[in-house]
Amino acid sequence: MKRILRILIVIALVVGALYFAGRWWTGRAAAVANMPTVVRVEPAGRDELVEIISAPGEVQAKRKLSISAKVSARIAELPFKEGDRVTKGDPSAVPPVPASMLVRLDAKDLESSLKSAEARLAAQQAQVKVEDARLSAQAAEIRASLIGLADAQREYQRQVQLLTSQDVSQQAVDQAQSKYEELKARIAAAGETLKAGEASLIVMKHNIDAAAAEVARARDEKAYTVISSTLDGTVTRVNAEVGELAMTGTMNNAGTVILEVADLSQMIVVTRVDETAIADVKKGQTATVRMQAYRDRAFTGVVDTVALAHADPSMSGGGRMSSQSESGRWFKVEIRLDPTAEQIRSGLNADVDIETRRWSKVLRVPSQAVLGRPIDELPQDVRTRPEVDATKTMIPVVYLHRDGKAVITPVAIGASDLTHTLVKLGLQEKDPVIIGPYKVLESLRHGQLVKAELVTPASRPATAPTTAPTTVPATRPTTTRSSLATNN
Repeated sequence: MKRILRILIVIALVVGALYFAGRWWTGRAAAVANMPTVVRVEPAGRDELVEIISAPGEVQAKRKLSISAKVSARIAELPFKEGDRVTKGDPSAVPPVPASMLVRLDAKDLESSLKSAEARLAAQQAQVKVEDARLSAQAAEIRASLIGLADAQREYQRQVQLLTSQDVSQQAVDQAQSKYEELKARIAAAGETLKAGEASLIVMKHNIDAAAAEVARARDEKAYTVISSTLDGTVTRVNAEVGELAMTGTMNNAGTVILEVADLSQMIVVTRVDETAIADVKKGQTATVRMQAYRDRAFTGVVDTVALAHADPSMSGGGRMSSQSESGRWFKVEIRLDPTAEQIRSGLNADVDIETRRWSKVLRVPSQAVLGRPIDELPQDVRTRPEVDATKTMIPVVYLHRDGKAVITPVAIGASDLTHTLVKLGLQEKDPVIIGPYKVLESLRHGQLVKAELVTPASRPATAPTTAPTTVPATRPTTTRSSLATNN
């Protein structure tokens, strides 16, 4: 009996403890629910915005040469190594400065081919002379035969006259006629033979032209064994060694690139701009270039050329730029870098921000304060405001701090940068905008109790003036040109 009593007492104590704990937890939850959420507030202000288009790029020399062989031969000499200076020469200098010889190929086989072609040309020329002499002799024989033909014709005519007076027989006349006709036929045959010989002589002369062309080609090929520089620059890459076989290129094979020469005094960044942004890029716009190799530096440049046609994906090549452009069409844009005292290496990857438009003294708010909300979730009185586009399902909004509450406010937005977004309609200067924390902004509701923690623009971290046009946000502003939102 005592045991049962003890069990009942324990059960009563546990139930009582659970009851009072539940009452305490319910009261605490109610108190917490009524406590305002701490938020950061910044007054909307006016400042400058710069629209940019961001694109990947690769640093290259503006002028460069890829030296390949025009004939297949073994490399006999490579006098320069990477980093050596070369020159295109100056014939007008006193004394004249010759161009630097970059590559010399083995020319023994080509010299033999040249001698063989020259011998064939000489043989063709001699054959033409022999044929010309033979035709001249044949023409002389025809002229001599024409004299005999004239005598035979006169003899035949005389015999015909004598036959009229019965001084000769018909047989004599027939014999004279036969001789005349025979000489006439022989001369005609000799004439046709002479014409055939003249036609053959024309063919021989064409063969001489072909042989002369072969000689010229052989001489050019021999000349191709010595490759000289056509610009003043630096050898940036050597891809071959003495003794290797240099192969010529074809349509599907670039062949052997023996070395590369570049003028490193003027560098460019070849960028790939997406087709959705290329219309805003113009020649002469300024650009900021950043490279991993120079982490603490930003280089300036100017848009030098903008392609008129999209690039062929098959010509993309390798590297980071090609992998980022495979998903869509892109256009080639060249950024001419401003000269610097430091030599920038060719081939470095770069990130380019092209300034397309600058806004002065525009009303702006931090980008993460601009959120996207479904139009159906807006209060009824808010939906009728002019900033609300009834054709859209998602509306850009900000939350203002009013009388200790978060007040949802639709806005019409424009360009945005990495930190701020331009507001066209919906806000006034110095309106208290709730800017964070971002996790709070994601779940913030209209009319929710909030406690302001004022943040002045001067106390916010400074960022580079890089911007890009924005689209209507789903949860916060985003763009195809660059990322606009920052997390606190």
